[in-house]
Amino acid sequence: MRESRLFIILISLVMGLAGCSKETMIGEYVDRCAVRLDIDWGPCGIDPDGMTALFYPVDGGEPSLFLTNTVTGDEVRLRKGIYNVVVFNQAAEEYSYLTIEGQDQYSTLRIVMKTTDSDWYTPDEGERLIYDPEPFAVATLEGFEVTQEMVRANLKEGKEFSLACRPEKVIFTTHLSLEIKGLHNVRTARGSIKGMADTYWIADRKTGSSVATQLVDFSEKTFHENSTTDGILSGSYLTLGRSNVTSKATDEISNLLTLSILLVDNKTVITKQYDIAPRAAINNETKEVEVVLGTKIDPDKEEVPEDIPLELPNVEPEKNGGEGGFDATVDNWGDETNIGNPRITIE
Repeated sequence: MRESRLFIILISLVMGLAGCSKETMIGEYVDRCAVRLDIDWGPCGIDPDGMTALFYPVDGGEPSLFLTNTVTGDEVRLRKGIYNVVVFNQAAEEYSYLTIEGQDQYSTLRIVMKTTDSDWYTPDEGERLIYDPEPFAVATLEGFEVTQEMVRANLKEGKEFSLACRPEKVIFTTHLSLEIKGLHNVRTARGSIKGMADTYWIADRKTGSSVATQLVDFSEKTFHENSTTDGILSGSYLTLGRSNVTSKATDEISNLLTLSILLVDNKTVITKQYDIAPRAAINNETKEVEVVLGTKIDPDKEEVPEDIPLELPNVEPEKNGGEGGFDATVDNWGDETNIGNPRITIE
């Protein structure tokens, strides 16, 4: 009888411990609601292999950070509260040419372009150089509320809750083309564009006022039909867009393209400057920008330098190379160190 009583006591203890274990297993989430993220990346045209979700309590508490490779939908657990939500592709550390700064507060969260170096462009004092950023899409949702009733229904009844959003592209793709007479003389080309935005404020959905100079390459040559000499030099690049600056003094230099073209003799460099801001046809929905130079767009307006095709001199191709084709191995182009000032160099 005594042994039976001891056995019953032991069973009770085991059951009690099992109960504690179950409560401990739930314990961390006993005051949280499971919310499924339903993310549609289709409209932005990005196919990420990872994503970041940030939940900022509107009362100013610590944000909750979730990283996952399940990019179309994953589960997060949130305490009762009201949140401002941010979702973007990849983890912040995975970007090479931009950084995600100010993550501790929703109002300070921003994209900042990383400063780069160049072996062919010498910046002025205080001038920052940047390259193309990686594709970036973000969704924001302000005032998402998790109620106590949601927490209780989720834990006790298994009721499911979801948060749906569609990230939108932040990065613009610019397609720039220039009409050239004597295109067969082009070996390679590169350029710098002043006044490009280097910061994007995620909560405000706009670029900042600071600017940088973006370095770009132009790698495509397309000859006109029935022509072996004339055609289009073009290239595409990614950018945050123009800075959020409205002052006239800044706008005058905001998007100045300095284009340098190395000819097939491998020594002649033609440098030309264009104000590309007035030529930019911007589609804010698709984040596509078209810039056409060397062609008169509006016949009713007075002709400007950007309307005139660029005429290149005929040069003899360098022997053993440079016969009109682009050469990706061309690097320093002789002694050129700063292409900030317009010039034509013929040696």
